[in-house]
Amino acid sequence: MKTNYKLPKDLNESLKNMEEAIIPSLQDSSKRFTIEFNFEGLKFNRIGITIYKILAKNNNVFLTFADQGAVALAQRDYPDIKDKIFTFKSFTESNNITNIDSVLISILPQPYDFDSFEPMSENFQGTHYSLNPKFEDANIGIGSVIRERRKNFVKTWKNIYFIRPLNYAALMHIYPNNWLLFKEDNKKYFFKKEFDVKPDNETILMNL
Repeated sequence: MKTNYKLPKDLNESLKNMEEAIIPSLQDSSKRFTIEFNFEGLKFNRIGITIYKILAKNNNVFLTFADQGAVALAQRDYPDIKDKIFTFKSFTESNNITNIDSVLISILPQPYDFDSFEPMSENFQGTHYSLNPKFEDANIGIGSVIRERRKNFVKTWKNIYFIRPLNYAALMHIYPNNWLLFKEDNKKYFFKKEFDVKPDNETILMNL
């Protein structure tokens, strides 16, 4: 696949790039993937449903949220798939958890959801996509054993789509391509460098 050395001009183009990453990921031997949009004011349920529609063309797909309020809202907005929408806990307790041929999408899991999200992830036997997950939080005062458990859990996930504006820069990843760093100049973004793995803040600064 040819690398796309330009940033998407809007959300719709970004969603198309995301689809370009999702389709080949279905052939990947990994079973856990993250998708990350780092912008203010995004409607993540819309993005989640877009992921659902991409995957539901050829798969049995479920959507999961942390709490019942989010589930009720999604079921109201998308009544045609209301039986496919669960909380992390209710999905774990359902018969769907052992369906190896199904696909699971989780919306915005947070560090405080770990006790319900991790068991669901560990027990689910199909392919799992997580939208804007935040598995770790330095502000949570937890013991070293639990913190190590969380770090090990994070390592089981592979990013397939990522886009984030930075200070006079931007970082993007579209699986199976490399990570791309762009530099802003006069309100325009220009490709700067690509990386095999996600660059840390220090590496980004060194290359701008």
